[in-house]
Amino acid sequence: MLIQKTFHLGMRSEAARAKLCDLREYRHDLSGVERAAVAEDEGCMHIEFRLPYGFHGNVDLARELGENPAQILFRSRDGNLEVLGVLEFFEIKPELTEIVLTVDYTIDSPFFRLLDYLAHSMERFINEQIERVEAHFARPVAGIRADRNLPTPINGHTPFTG
Repeated sequence: MLIQKTFHLGMRSEAARAKLCDLREYRHDLSGVERAAVAEDEGCMHIEFRLPYGFHGNVDLARELGENPAQILFRSRDGNLEVLGVLEFFEIKPELTEIVLTVDYTIDSPFFRLLDYLAHSMERFINEQIERVEAHFARPVAGIRADRNLPTPINGHTPFTG
């Protein structure tokens, strides 16, 4: 099944690529993901997750070499899913990157493949993970205000500006 999702991160394209590749930063924010690990030496990411209707997915994703530096290509090497995908990064503004995730997947089990076709559970699962990643990176960093023109509060009080 083919899924394409667009989301945004408030940072430069290069920073967005680096942060999304660093699973350690946000893996604890992912819901339904039982295990997520990156094998740096193999260039592989292992993910185990559970969908609501009982499917326990596990997949090893490997990064593929591509010609376009604004893309990250990946495919499954092992597991009970076949996955092909691409992450594309478009810098809309200096501090805003649009990311397009395109994933084509097939669940190996015919029973769970049919259930997913009827219930769209994998698509909902991916949407939830994208929302959690966006929320993780949208959190304010200590000492940095979203509106840089406003003074930073000190002990809960805003100092006079004039």
